[in-house]
Amino acid sequence: METDISVKVLTTTNVYPWSLCEIQKAQLEDPAIKPNSGEETRPYWQEIAFQGPATKRYWALWDSLHLKGGVLYRSWESDDGSSCRLRLILPKSRIPEVLKETHKSASGGHFEVMKTLSKTLERFYWDRVHADVEKWCRGRTIRKNGFDTLGPFPVTTKGRYVLICFE
Repeated sequence: METDISVKVLTTTNVYPWSLCEIQKAQLEDPAIKPNSGEETRPYWQEIAFQGPATKRYWALWDSLHLKGGVLYRSWESDDGSSCRLRLILPKSRIPEVLKETHKSASGGHFEVMKTLSKTLERFYWDRVHADVEKWCRGRTIRKNGFDTLGPFPVTTKGRYVLICFE
């Protein structure tokens, strides 16, 4: 008798530009993350109620938060349930660095909001990530320089093509 067994793949690798100790320290220094990290049981609401909105939102996500090696992650599961990934809960102090790298990287390619958001969410999560990525991308000045030729035109003393440069 054969039995089908469902297996979920959980992928975690340290592909961050910081050591796990640096990440742990930054998470513990972040006032929104600290109350939700380091404990194996969910804090009582009374302990969180006086905290800011970000802390409360992390508290609401408790069932998807995982502490591994002293570092807090949020689990993400694919739509079909075939794979699961832990995304680093990113401290506020590291957000600009991640957005800059994600947006300018070869895989990011200065893409607009949705592509940058998708690339960011592959590895990271933080409160208001969608709003932060959108604000970051909208604030970037993308320079587009180029040139093209126009023609052929009837031959004149200056030639038959026009070179167009734009910035």
